Amino acid sequence: MPGSQKPYEELFPHLFQPITIKGTTFKNRIIAAPSGLSQSLAPNNSMRHDGAISYGIRAKAGAGVVTLNESLWDKLYGRAHDCQIDLSSEEILRPLHQFTDYVHFFGALASMEITHCGQWTLPEYNEGRNPKGPSAKVNANGKIVDEIKLSEIDYFIENYVRSVVMAKRAGFDMALIHGGHSWLLMQFLSPMENHRTDEFGGSLENRARFPIMVLDAMRQAVGDDFLFEYRISTTELTPGGLEVPEAIEFIKMIEDKIDIVQCSVGSRGNILTRPVMQPSHFMPNGCNIYLAEAVKRSGVKIPVAAIGAINDPVIAEQALADGKCDFVAMVRSFIADFEWAEKARAGRPNDIRPCIKCLRCLDTAAGRVGISNCVAQDFEKSTRKMECSVNPEFGREHMMHFYRDACSKEHKKVVVVGGGPAGICAALESANKGNEVVLFERTNQLGGQLCFANHNVAFKGDMKRYLDYLIGQISKAKVEIRLNTEATPEAVKKEFPDAVIVAVGAEPVFPPIPGITGSNVMHAVEAYPNLDQVGTRVVVIGGGMVGCETALHLAQNGRKVTLLEMGKYLIPDGLFTERLHTLHFLEQEVETHVSTTCAKITEDGVVAIQEEQNEIFFPADTVIIAAGMKPRTAVRDSFYGTAYDVVPVGDCVKLGNLVGATRTGYDAGIRL
Repeated sequence: MPGSQKPYEELFPHLFQPITIKGTTFKNRIIAAPSGLSQSLAPNNSMRHDGAISYGIRAKAGAGVVTLNESLWDKLYGRAHDCQIDLSSEEILRPLHQFTDYVHFFGALASMEITHCGQWTLPEYNEGRNPKGPSAKVNANGKIVDEIKLSEIDYFIENYVRSVVMAKRAGFDMALIHGGHSWLLMQFLSPMENHRTDEFGGSLENRARFPIMVLDAMRQAVGDDFLFEYRISTTELTPGGLEVPEAIEFIKMIEDKIDIVQCSVGSRGNILTRPVMQPSHFMPNGCNIYLAEAVKRSGVKIPVAAIGAINDPVIAEQALADGKCDFVAMVRSFIADFEWAEKARAGRPNDIRPCIKCLRCLDTAAGRVGISNCVAQDFEKSTRKMECSVNPEFGREHMMHFYRDACSKEHKKVVVVGGGPAGICAALESANKGNEVVLFERTNQLGGQLCFANHNVAFKGDMKRYLDYLIGQISKAKVEIRLNTEATPEAVKKEFPDAVIVAVGAEPVFPPIPGITGSNVMHAVEAYPNLDQVGTRVVVIGGGMVGCETALHLAQNGRKVTLLEMGKYLIPDGLFTERLHTLHFLEQEVETHVSTTCAKITEDGVVAIQEEQNEIFFPADTVIIAAGMKPRTAVRDSFYGTAYDVVPVGDCVKLGNLVGATRTGYDAGIRL
């Protein structure tokens, strides 16, 4: 940041304080943790050139360490999914060097995550072989797990060694040894997973034997100048699993073998730990820092890294200042805003695009699985098209300069109709190009459907921050904003625009249910700003994401809520993790009924038909309709002919989600 002032020294002195470990200097305390690689890998599981740029952008953004996602050597028993880097071929070295060179160019350190999935590998990725783990078992997914024999221990150790040697050859400065989340090292350490009766099972000393042997062998292979970071589930949050006291004891057993310990949480063996292992919007920011603090306070001598929804530099700085950790590790913050660290360093934390913890980045990169009552149901695979709800460039970073080069360079007069997220994104990008932009919004506030976050929704704090960010950004941009102004075709024509971007959104659907026009009925979008008009007993009709979140919000505000869904599953179109988290909290506070169809609404409640054709009455003071939305097509189409270019964006084109709104608005703003 040019100038004499150094804002980061005033705002975030601990966050940007260098630290040296074994002669290696970290320029700050920010670790860009590993994320999905689906769009960075070639079909042979090597890294593509454009993938190196897309992933390494975190170094350009100011991270002190950039960690490359899951990599392994073991092609016989090691692979759990198809997005793991194959280290068993010499051909991998060239693209990996491109990555490390890119990271080093921007002054960051390059780290490689070393994994072995053990009992969670899948036969389809391992030529039909059964997965292997510390103990024989049958997984929840029905896969038979074979016990690793004593004669096979050296084989698995050797694969870890080969992986870390390859990392060093590729120019990496360090390796993140994944010993958490129920991967193989954690499986041996966990009393919940390890039921062996030999020298590798039973006591903590015995359960720790295999991880220690792995660490010793790797250290011998790469020497002391190559750094090791070790990720551990400090608690598995599961009865019978590893707890904090034993985790600390284990860390003290290995602290002379590693250089940094990263304190995570949870187990893949217990699906209900996912909301904490990968914190969603239901969890507060920095929710797992307490684990790093416990380790730090225990007297562990090596640096300790905290991880878990650390998406605010203020939270990160405070954790470091209070001595709760020595590093902060994050991944989604860098996905939401590639410039997270640089904006913090420049003293511009309000300009950081906040992560809303929706976990779309995770779920679009992996296979898609549905959950109903915590029972997994397999659906179609994801498209592997990595997406972020708030960052329209994520997943296509390496392509953006081609897009921009192909777009018009003329300065234009652009009118944007609608001030929801699609309209705001369009207006911002159009103004950034130097266009003259006028935005019409018929209500008295910007934000569109995001405005529900203004009404003290407990689990939408992240969405509120994103809404505030959008409003803050457009308020500083050269955009003429006209609130309380209905945009008609005639009014738009009077602006003599070169282009019109139409972002008029969607409107509620009211199905033809007898009694739906009653005074005790309102749509879900009305419930948030009119909470005082919602009665004590509530029936919500519709079990999509909107219906489920509305039901949860009302329950958390003292209402007795019953949710009815005509299909077999709640949130059938939801991505795996977001759906899992929502249902986990919903089932604690809301009475739910699937395969239940609303037959009619009365003054006293709802008459419904259940799957067995049984008629049942649900009493209610208020009935909330959450049966979906529909594009405002008539309004949208009325603007055709108002300018040379008329481009509709967002929900008025096709009902979608936030990622669709931000991306289509952003693209239109750049293109026109």
